Amino acid sequence: MEVLTVDRANLLSSTSSSSSLSQQEVATKIKQTHRLTVLLKHCSEQLLAEYVRHQGEPFSSPDFQPPAMAVPGLPSPSVPPEAWLALSDGKRLWHLAAAYATLPGLLGSVRRQQAELNPLASELHRQLEAAARQCLGLAGNLEGIMGALELPGPPPPSSSLGGPPTSAFLAKLTGYHVCRLHRDWAMRSHEALGLLRTKYPL
Repeated sequence: MEVLTVDRANLLSSTSSSSSLSQQEVATKIKQTHRLTVLLKHCSEQLLAEYVRHQGEPFSSPDFQPPAMAVPGLPSPSVPPEAWLALSDGKRLWHLAAAYATLPGLLGSVRRQQAELNPLASELHRQLEAAARQCLGLAGNLEGIMGALELPGPPPPSSSLGGPPTSAFLAKLTGYHVCRLHRDWAMRSHEALGLLRTKYPL
């Protein structure tokens, strides 16, 4: 199964230089970023399925309902879909930027945990590494778009899972929620950039 990686040539320039972009250049960057969210949406669904496949019982049970838990530093896209679409472009981009500034570090932590818990799951390790790179690329794109639109960015992230988990189950549960939130934010980013793209046509 091929996992695509971020095309670094498509990443936006820094915030300081993006403010000088023309509207057509901004529209091009938004189009590129929207295409990246299509990739993330697809890969995040694959990653969650691959993660669950390697965790064993009770995660692999169709009836398993994982206990709710908060992931340190990673907000949950808890706003209902209708309310999310009703937010301003700036607020949606702010929430996305906050999430994607944090996700690369969290996915890297999950990768290190899985290297210990499932050392032979090479495909899972590869997908986690690819997801971290893709999120890092999207974070850069979002920063550039927000700079071009003169929108304030979120505060610096806290992307650590904290101390070592007290049990293998807790480590697996934390990783599950990181992967699930990664998928949920990928869906939100695809919606938000799709809406923004209609407002900046080429």
